[in-house]
Amino acid sequence: MGILQEEITRRSVIAGAGGLVVGFSLGRSFAQELPPAMPPAPPVSLPGSLDDERFLDSWIRIDPDNSVTVFTGKAELGQGIRTALLQVAAEELEVDPAEIRLITADTGRTPNEGFTAGSQSMQNSGTAIRNAAAQVRALLLAEAARRFGMAATELKAENKAVLAKDGRRATYGELVSGQMLHVEAQPQSALKPPGTFRVIGKTLPRVDIPGKVTGQPAYVHDLRLKGMLHARVVRPPSSAARLAEVDASAAEALPGVVSVVRDGNFLAVVASKEFQAVNAMRTLAA
Repeated sequence: MGILQEEITRRSVIAGAGGLVVGFSLGRSFAQELPPAMPPAPPVSLPGSLDDERFLDSWIRIDPDNSVTVFTGKAELGQGIRTALLQVAAEELEVDPAEIRLITADTGRTPNEGFTAGSQSMQNSGTAIRNAAAQVRALLLAEAARRFGMAATELKAENKAVLAKDGRRATYGELVSGQMLHVEAQPQSALKPPGTFRVIGKTLPRVDIPGKVTGQPAYVHDLRLKGMLHARVVRPPSSAARLAEVDASAAEALPGVVSVVRDGNFLAVVASKEFQAVNAMRTLAA
């Protein structure tokens, strides 16, 4: 009967295939017995804006020269938050407010706290800074206790230093090293009780006033960068209006005008100085 009469054996199948593949599937009943995968636990909620920027060194920096810098994503808009935030940080860090450098709303350096509005600066940023400062103080006390070989409860923080009862002293700058403050904040902080406040609740001259009464840069409107240009948008008469055509020659001929920008229905002018942009915008609008 020819080839159909040849005996097919397990050995011949393996030899011809060059390998053996074995497959199986779990029965439905067994698969159902496996526990479901546990979802990752959500991060613990932190006070104020610490919940968004969770590392202590996003808010507090101490340098080897014993300088202290505090960061906030909120902007001083005349509401006096620079003074208030300095008080909060100084209280928990046991530092004179005048000894703190406060950096506000700097895109490259400060925490991203979104907008400054709605009386939320102290509620969110103030809460974050107070808790971060208290936790930094606790870390400094713990490091000093380790170096001195004594309990942290026997030490106190004062004027940018940790002091022991026996007279030993270490400045904040001496205690901080490496990535010591690059740690995630904890949900609970050893905050100072109100009865011990030295700075919070006390009258402090607002730090933003001198610049305002002497004509110094005080607001974001006063910002001047090298080579900075100014722009104005030409608004349509209604939301449904469509820009059919525009003669930009008159605006382009005005002093200081760098360019007229059109993108579909969008029309704007760019100039070297702010009022030059305003005049060009009015000319285009007419």
